[in-house]
Amino acid sequence: MRSVRQSTEELEMRDRRSRHEIMIDILRIVVREANVTRIVYGANINFKMAQAYITYMVEKGLVESLSRDGKICYRITDKGQTFLQKFSELIELE
Repeated sequence: MRSVRQSTEELEMRDRRSRHEIMIDILRIVVREANVTRIVYGANINFKMAQAYITYMVEKGLVESLSRDGKICYRITDKGQTFLQKFSELIELE
């Protein structure tokens, strides 16, 4: 017989987003330029996670950083648009 704790843990594990799902959330946010705060709240992640994902995505060419009025903003690249489109097509297959 399963304990309530095991059932709760299983639900929590199932509700967690994958790394790719978080990246997709970020890409959808930066279709329009967005700062880190907007990304944090829009993707429902903390600042540390946001910085790690943004750094990775900039390195991979999915997102680019811009300076607007002395503040850093992020915007999706053509490669990021392609990634977003392909991932969306993959989800539709499920």
